[in-house]
Amino acid sequence: MKRLLKYFSILACLVVALSSCDDDFLSDYDTRKDEYSVRYSVTYSTTYDFHNIAYISFTDFFDKTDWSKYTGQPTQFERSIEGTEEYITVTRVPKGSHVEFSTYVDVAEALPNTKVEISIEVVKGKEYDFTEVKTAKSDCPTKDNPLIISYDVPDK
Repeated sequence: MKRLLKYFSILACLVVALSSCDDDFLSDYDTRKDEYSVRYSVTYSTTYDFHNIAYISFTDFFDKTDWSKYTGQPTQFERSIEGTEEYITVTRVPKGSHVEFSTYVDVAEALPNTKVEISIEVVKGKEYDFTEVKTAKSDCPTKDNPLIISYDVPDK
């Protein structure tokens, strides 16, 4: 009887433990309900080879040296893009944050007939229905005169 009671209590503990498990486990990369996700996009229209001469700079909230560490503090990242189009999604953007996105082409003078469009889109929580909140178009931006847009994420 003692053995039966022992097994019953172990089984009861397992049932309680399993029923309290949260199916919505969030990792450091997952956006919480009170945070936003931000998507930056850039599109160049040109006839030139853009391999690694177009650069973007964007605000993220992870550690610059270790991408797996969420800091919650804004950090500006810069990198080249391959090709003429790039989309970057940044998760875990705290509400009320200021984000910035910019681009330029690393050439001595602007390339003729080169146009660029950049945008910032946001969505709250884990949804994927982004809303465009800021956009800008320009002729070929150079390092001395980049195309820059910024946005203040809502504080609600």
